[in-house]
Amino acid sequence: MKIREIKKLDVDSILRIGNSAKEFKVSSEVVNFWPREILMKVVDDEKDFIVVAEEDKDIVGFLIVNLNLNFSKAIIENVFVKEKFRGGKVGKLLLDYALKKLQKEKCSYVCALVNSGSKNSIAWYIKQDFNKGIDCIWLDKVLLKTFKN
Repeated sequence: MKIREIKKLDVDSILRIGNSAKEFKVSSEVVNFWPREILMKVVDDEKDFIVVAEEDKDIVGFLIVNLNLNFSKAIIENVFVKEKFRGGKVGKLLLDYALKKLQKEKCSYVCALVNSGSKNSIAWYIKQDFNKGIDCIWLDKVLLKTFKN
C-alpha cells in the first residue's frame, strides 16, 4: 500500500470513485462529489491537498483536506476507501499522512465532516482520537452552477 499526494493523472479515478459513492450526497441541490475543475485546482494548490492510497497502481482510497492557515484550521472534507479495503489500515494511513502534513504547516486545529447517521464513521474518528462535537444541521446554498446537478 502506497500513500502519497494526488497527481493530475489521478483526478479522473478520484472522480469516478467520488461520483459513484452514495456517502457524498449532502443535499438534493448539490452534486454528489466535487467537480473536476475544483479537484484539478487542489492538485496545484499550496495549502489544500488530496492524499491517495494506491494498491497495484489502483487508487483504493483518498482523503481531501481544506486548509485555512489564517485560522490555523483544517477541515477533512472527504475520506473514502473502496469497500474491499475497508476495515484495514487504509483510512488510518491516509489520516496519519494528512495530519503529519498539517502539523508541518503549523495547523493547530482539524475537524471532519461526517454524516450524523454514520455510526461507523463517527466511531472510526473517535478511535483516531477525534472528539465528537455537538450535532449540527448541514445548511447549504448553491451560488454557482458548478455545484448544480
